[in-house]
Amino acid sequence: MKKILTILLTLLIALQFNNALAQSDELVNVCALGIGNATYLKDYKVKLSASSVSPPSAKFNVILNKGTMYKITVCNAEGYAGEAVVQLMENASILGTNIKTDGSFVTAIGFQCQKTGMYSINVFFKDGKEGAAVAILSYINM
Repeated sequence: MKKILTILLTLLIALQFNNALAQSDELVNVCALGIGNATYLKDYKVKLSASSVSPPSAKFNVILNKGTMYKITVCNAEGYAGEAVVQLMENASILGTNIKTDGSFVTAIGFQCQKTGMYSINVFFKDGKEGAAVAILSYINM
């Protein structure tokens, strides 16, 4: 009986994990349709819990090349209150973000790289709300 329960529990966990991955991949596919004439490079999936103290964040390091025009497209998953704030940073300097000064959001950030080097893509959710999103890094074909 214990073996049957263990197998059922393992199967249930595996199915939930598969379902979460499928939803995540579906969001990437839908978001990738919005990159327009750009060429897909990489996607960054983020799911963060809510926090009233300090908003949790995810940081992804990436090497960008001088002379290339990059684009970061952002898509939020349905069913979550959080709206993803994405920042492209070099060291402590914010080079671009998808949130405007009036608090509204844009779906993509454009960036003309001036020097080859290590940059970071930081993602957190506005007001520390729980959220899930994907950020797609692409380069614009010129």
